This record gives sequence, C-alpha cells and structure tokens, in this order.
Amino acid sequence: MSLITDDPNESPRDCSRKIRHHQYQHGPRWWRRRGVVAAASAVASMASLSLILWLVLRPSNPRFTLLAATSTSNASVAIINAAFAARNPNAHAAALYDGLQARASYAGLPLTAPSPLPPLDQPPQQGDAVLSASLSSPPAAAAVAGGRALVRLRLEGQLRWKVAAWVTARRALTVDCIAVLELQQPTPTAVVGLLQPQPQGCATTLA
Repeated sequence: MSLITDDPNESPRDCSRKIRHHQYQHGPRWWRRRGVVAAASAVASMASLSLILWLVLRPSNPRFTLLAATSTSNASVAIINAAFAARNPNAHAAALYDGLQARASYAGLPLTAPSPLPPLDQPPQQGDAVLSASLSSPPAAAAVAGGRALVRLRLEGQLRWKVAAWVTARRALTVDCIAVLELQQPTPTAVVGLLQPQPQGCATTLA
C-alpha cells in the first residue's frame, strides 16, 4: 500500500513515522489534559456549591447559658457542679460539638483541672440542650476564692455545622461564663457555695 504525501521528497516510511510520532505526542497528553480540566471543574463546582450554601444559610453562633452551679469542698477535694444550656438558633443547620472540656478559674488562676464532656449533636431549633460538668480540684485551690468572688467557668471544644449531608470544617469554640461565688453556712463535713450566674449570660467565640 502506498502513502500519498504533499512532499515529493518524503518517503512513505518517513510519513509513517510522522503519523506514529503525532499519535504518541498528542493522544495520551490530550486525554491527560482533559482529565485535569474535568477534575478542576468538579472541584470548582463543589466549592461554588459550598459557598452558596454558606452564604444562603450563614449559621449564627450558638448561645450558651449557665443554668446553675454549686461548690462543695471538704478536707480532701473541692467539687464544682455546673449545668449549661446550649441553644442552636439556626433553622437549617445542625450544630455538632466535639472535644468539649469544662474548667473553672479565679483571677486568672485555675481552680479545677479540665473535665471532658461527651460529644453533642444538636438539631436546628430543637430547644436547649443541657450540658453537665463536674469539676474537681484540691481544696487549697478552691479556698482562693474566699467568701465572695467572681469565678469564670469556661467551655472549650470544636464546632461543626451540618446542612443535610454537608458538614463544615471544625472551628475552635470558647464559651466564657461569669458567676458570683457565695459561700453558705458550712457544715461539720463540708463547705457549700452557690455560684450565681451573671445576667449578661455567656460569651461565645469561634475561631
């Protein structure tokens, strides 16, 4: 079989080599470029969809309230029991809390070691979820607060928002609550104190 070319000086063998070279240079590379373009388009589409969902929904920060807290100390240990209410104000986004820890401090000094809390998945606008924490410390640390003092109760953890099957990246969550510690009449075995939450509520920060 003969090959017809535009160049009279080009032999059929040279033409065959050129065709094979052209197929090698442009065939696989073209498919690779097409695959890269398709992958980039898919990533851009997902990013655009996520941005649209975020801009349309734009979840508001959760709201926390210190419901009640008590302090009990004896010769061996001091314990602070606290109850927090968490509210998700969003109509379409669920709040997912991970790695929650509670701690107490006075005048910048830690009163208790961090106490872990279980994870919490809070659906949209389903009322308040109650978080309970039991914080313990040596009695000497609790005695720093004296008879009446401001005590800071803090929650730390991570927050994600969930809309249908889409879940955002984790964000650092910090909740600061201030309460006034008032010691009650001591008993022969323990000293009991009440922590009165401040009317302004708790401050929530996302980073």
